[in-house]
Amino acid sequence: MQKSILYIAVSLDEVYECAYSILKYLEVYNLKPPVDHSLTIYTNYPELLEAYGSFFNRVELRSIPPNSDRQTIILEFKKEAHNVMFLDSNSYPVKQVDDSKSIECYKNLKEFKILLKDFFGRYQEESVPNQVKLIHNIDAKKIEKEKNSFENLPLTSKWFRKLVGRGWDISNYMVRI
Repeated sequence: MQKSILYIAVSLDEVYECAYSILKYLEVYNLKPPVDHSLTIYTNYPELLEAYGSFFNRVELRSIPPNSDRQTIILEFKKEAHNVMFLDSNSYPVKQVDDSKSIECYKNLKEFKILLKDFFGRYQEESVPNQVKLIHNIDAKKIEKEKNSFENLPLTSKWFRKLVGRGWDISNYMVRI
């Protein structure tokens, strides 16, 4: 049965998040998505996402319709396709999308946008398989949990950790890439 994966990436930050999600998707499927999976992305930056389409049998990069919100786009798209899986730009698969609990979602992680901007600034020209390898160790949900854990420490503990160089900072993850 055909499964349509749908993304909506309005801003440049969302485009980078969408690209990260697609890289994670391709990693889950070892760069070979099932033939019955199609990819549709609504964006005003198609040139930044077109390289990922070559791994899918069917890909559509559509412009964002004027005066429409996400919900309207999703509802209109569901009229065209029956088995739709909408992935918000801050969501990414960690297992095959047919499995239960296969999607992770991170919220309020503005620092991750900085990491993605840096990553795609450096590696936009790399091949998609190389990008998948480079991003492999970066897990947004894990980063979010580590940040929240640090933020929940008492103030004195946070200060001490920062003083000794063990505080939480997104730059700690940039060296891994």
